[in-house]
Amino acid sequence: MRWNLSLMVVLFASTVLMAASPSAADEDYPKTITDMAGRVVTIEGPIERIITTNPDNSRTVIALGDGDKIVGTDEATIGSCVCPKNGSEETCPSCWENVCGGELAEIPEISTRHTVNYELMASLAPDVIFEAMFWSDRADEMQEKVGTPVVCVGTDFDFETVSDQIELIGEVLERGDEAEELIDFIDSEVEMVRSVTENLDESEKPTVYFAPRGSSKGFYDPKEGRDFTRTVTFYEPLEVAGGRNVAAECGLTDFEGSAINVGIEQIIAWDPEYILSPDDVETIEILSSSPDLESINAVQNGNVHNCFYPYCRGMPIDRSLLNMVYMAKVLHPDKFQDMDLEEEGNKIMKAFLGVDDVFSEYADYLVWPREYLNSQ
Repeated sequence: MRWNLSLMVVLFASTVLMAASPSAADEDYPKTITDMAGRVVTIEGPIERIITTNPDNSRTVIALGDGDKIVGTDEATIGSCVCPKNGSEETCPSCWENVCGGELAEIPEISTRHTVNYELMASLAPDVIFEAMFWSDRADEMQEKVGTPVVCVGTDFDFETVSDQIELIGEVLERGDEAEELIDFIDSEVEMVRSVTENLDESEKPTVYFAPRGSSKGFYDPKEGRDFTRTVTFYEPLEVAGGRNVAAECGLTDFEGSAINVGIEQIIAWDPEYILSPDDVETIEILSSSPDLESINAVQNGNVHNCFYPYCRGMPIDRSLLNMVYMAKVLHPDKFQDMDLEEEGNKIMKAFLGVDDVFSEYADYLVWPREYLNSQ
């Protein structure tokens, strides 16, 4: 009995000492990081509660294994920008049943495209807020009103910046190993395609007109200019896939940024060998039979194709990778005939969502990818 009592005293003293001593994790805090807007932000302790304000950052948090820590997010993340969704219908059930512990649809909506609910954000007591770069001008105000560190981070139109985003979020969340693994995966997918296309002569790379906003609204959308004549001067997945963007020449002019609107006459003058537009099957058929486009090489040779919509309140990296491998197969079928698009698609979506076979479900929902896969 005396020995047991002594042991209890020792154990109690050890417990008190351990409680009084900072853990190895606590010794790492507070720590400062510099976000992608150049702001110096202090993180006070380990991150257990996260708010994201755009899908690109939500997707990265999920990919790094901390999706269950998201306590508040934006309308697009819980809409259709992470797990495919059509209105209230869950397009890919396996994604919705597994991402964020199956609770993605139940996460409180703290912001929309135009509004922010600061009171709700504060009530959720986040340890960090990941703010989108395109809204970085409100970061200081958000940090002051919510009383939580706000880290500006976001993707751009190139794979290098995507890696910077992943690395920064990994640093904040103490997920450095997972971030490195994800970056390595992205690099390996890009290298798989680039290693083939970088050896092509320019004459072997077909010219492409890319309509990233789609064509379902025809040739003129007066509200937002999101129609067939809206294009970009640079889209890296297309470049890596071995295509020559006909609008690239406009990047050397006074046009601001990558997105531009051009006239039908300009597209006809460019006479692209391929047209790529993210639309349904019927819209592609309308483009292929349009009298306005009938003189274009792509239309005459039956090379008007669908692709994956590249935007969703940001630039989803999984869709960029999907477009890269798909475009490579479309533009250079002989050089990528052994690449299994469905297998690659499922690998890509699992890397970001942690769920098997989401691309297969997505292909069935969109219809055109399944038709393309069945034709191979």
